[in-house]
Amino acid sequence: MEAALNVLVFGSGAVGTLLGAHLAQAGQRVTFLVRPAAIDLLKAQGLTVQHKSYTIHVAHPTLATDPALALAQQPFDCVLLAVKSYDTETAALQLQEAGSSVPPIVCLQNGVDNERLLQERFGSTRVIAGTVTTAATQAAPGSVTVERIRGVGLAAGSAIAARLAAALQTTEMRVQLYTDAHAMKWSKLLTNMLGNATSAICDLPPSAVFAHAGLYRAEIAALRETLRVMHRLHTPVVNLPGMRVRLLASAITLLPAAWYHGFLAGQVGSGRGGKMPSLHNDLSAGRTRSEVGWLNGAVQRHALGCGINAPINHRLNEILTVLASGVRDRSDYQHQPDKLAAELGTQ
Repeated sequence: MEAALNVLVFGSGAVGTLLGAHLAQAGQRVTFLVRPAAIDLLKAQGLTVQHKSYTIHVAHPTLATDPALALAQQPFDCVLLAVKSYDTETAALQLQEAGSSVPPIVCLQNGVDNERLLQERFGSTRVIAGTVTTAATQAAPGSVTVERIRGVGLAAGSAIAARLAAALQTTEMRVQLYTDAHAMKWSKLLTNMLGNATSAICDLPPSAVFAHAGLYRAEIAALRETLRVMHRLHTPVVNLPGMRVRLLASAITLLPAAWYHGFLAGQVGSGRGGKMPSLHNDLSAGRTRSEVGWLNGAVQRHALGCGINAPINHRLNEILTVLASGVRDRSDYQHQPDKLAAELGTQ
């Protein structure tokens, strides 16, 4: 019988807690890196992942607050990196403090550029691309609610990815290994972008975004820009666990936008299980940084690298970045979809 994996979860938000709790339930050894302010609470109450029909409760989780110290104290098989994309560089610096004891890093973050940053620091063979398609929210530290169970995607080709996949497959998680990690991450980017930046900027639910003609045109234009970049990069669209991304891409590429308006609006609403998009949640929480630079901003950066433009993605990134930083007041666009559509040229 193969020995249990020893996993360090770096980033105990919704994704980190979700996967760490599932792995612990499956008999793997899991250490959760948490903020010092939360450690006493989590020691007392444990970790809870609430599914619709059952609950996973890790009553006595192994907790740590210092990445370098945790890595120095015992050998880990891998690190599950689940911090926000704007915290990747800080996380990398903290891991570097551990020196040569850093194990393979499974990068589960949104966006398409985090792996490259980590590879520059730790080497390409020590970074494994991953993605999580299950919709989950964290109402409080250590308390996660699963809105819609789907699964996990991992880059194929390493023993750790195979072992991690096998461990997760003993739970309810569907796991798929991908030979083309770039295709996996770019396909997830397409789904992350749906009704995300527009919802945050206008402080509206995705259903209202897709009900507004101008913002719907902006959404489709942003996705088409992304697909053009993927084409220039020779990166195919692939399906993800529980997500038919190829069908979405085919419709957007081949059909008039009006033909699938109703279907897409319904899918966006149900796909997140009723939760608000991540960019909206960050802005509403008062965070001064936004992952939009790793979503819409990434599309613009890669578009320029390919010699083309992505004006809708560029403008969405620009507007949301200044709103998050406080340079402009959130009320400038709050509940004003007409204003945003006019600025995007899709009114």
